[in-house]
Amino acid sequence: MRYSAAFGLASVVLYGALCSAQLAACKKKPPAPVTEPDLPSDMPADMPEAVASVATAKPASPSPGPVSSRCHELAQPSPFRIGELGATHTPADDADDAGPDEDDEVPAPFSVELGPARADADGFAVSALRSLKGQSHALLALLNADAGAGKLVDLGIVHGDPDPPEFAQHGKDVLVVAPDMDAGGGMLKVGLVRDARGSAQVTWGPEITGVRRDSTFALEVSGEHALLASAAETAGKIRVFAALLEPNNLKQKLTPEPLSAAGADVDSPRLALRKGGYWLAVARALDAPKTKPKMHTVDAGDEQVEGDSVLDIGTRRIEVTKLDALGKVASSALVVTKPGARPMSFELAAAADGGAFIAFRDDDSTPGADGGALSLVHVKADGSFEKVELNGEANGTGTPTLIADASDAGKVWLTAAGENGATWFGRLTEHSTLTADSVVRGGDLIAGRDGKLLLTRSKGTAAEFSLVQCAD
Repeated sequence: MRYSAAFGLASVVLYGALCSAQLAACKKKPPAPVTEPDLPSDMPADMPEAVASVATAKPASPSPGPVSSRCHELAQPSPFRIGELGATHTPADDADDAGPDEDDEVPAPFSVELGPARADADGFAVSALRSLKGQSHALLALLNADAGAGKLVDLGIVHGDPDPPEFAQHGKDVLVVAPDMDAGGGMLKVGLVRDARGSAQVTWGPEITGVRRDSTFALEVSGEHALLASAAETAGKIRVFAALLEPNNLKQKLTPEPLSAAGADVDSPRLALRKGGYWLAVARALDAPKTKPKMHTVDAGDEQVEGDSVLDIGTRRIEVTKLDALGKVASSALVVTKPGARPMSFELAAAADGGAFIAFRDDDSTPGADGGALSLVHVKADGSFEKVELNGEANGTGTPTLIADASDAGKVWLTAAGENGATWFGRLTEHSTLTADSVVRGGDLIAGRDGKLLLTRSKGTAAEFSLVQCAD
């Protein structure tokens, strides 16, 4: 998952322990949402709707913490919000509370689930899932440049436990791909929001069936075409497939073509644009190491119990491949992780030099422990790559997110959630440094434009947005 400007991003708890040897993609899911009836009584629940932002008082500043020397939150008349605030927190609530501070916002059960975020010439766009009249709706939020106003476009009802939609801008239109379920299993619905910031007319086109329900999928638009990469299980193996889309022709028949070879488990596709085509990053599962079961101590006593080694979950590696403008493989796969690695989450973003950045976090394979350190690899346009040094805090459990400034391709930020509501982030340079900041504590940085970063915080069951400006 992913909150990202280019791809999008969220904090993941005990992420590595949820990954299986078969490469079922790991994702964080809230429980089934509760009913939040707020559509007009005479409107059918499945009818697409544009909802205007409601002006509200600006939320109180986070409780005192470390003095920020990097970031400041920009003033706005009111924050744009998806969902309802719910119960209001009062200072009296803290009297008997020995837990986290007020600003250590944790998404409440039944809260809005945010998906990818992107910046465009007019502001920001974010996908989401929300409950309306007892049914889960996919949404596209279109925010103004100051994140203080905008509207919601209802993309309709989705079933099962899907991820929020993926989307990509195509001029004034927005191409969307929404995961759903039917009697046959997982599927992806392709649609177009025409004149997204204006009339916002939603049109649905082809569907791709047989997709792997728990896998990520990726979407990018290049010129008059778009590429959709997804995973499906065939002959007992997971393979990645690509479908070339035409945003202006939703009546086209889609025939996904395999991007990975038969006989290997390959999953979790990510896409990024490059000159003349795309970058594709995937995770390939490797055979579990042949290890002798280990003895471990029970309750810190002397008794020893024999059990399966945690190494039996197997290893995997991240591979990067060049695709041409039609989504065809144009190079051999480049392995960017070391032998024996267990990258439990990773992200891909385009680099200004025509290459790409890949950020990933290793799993230390210790049940109940934090994830391993963050790593960053710069893949060059010529197919070579190098590891980028990361200074500062790199350990934790949060999924890394790469945020490219839509106004300056040379500005890319790496961010990941840390402990106690902290967010560690830094701009990618020759020697990048990740640090926390009290202004963004308890929130997630998800997109960037004009040197500003879009920040989202959970407020009750709602998600609120604001802009922050930070020094490198």
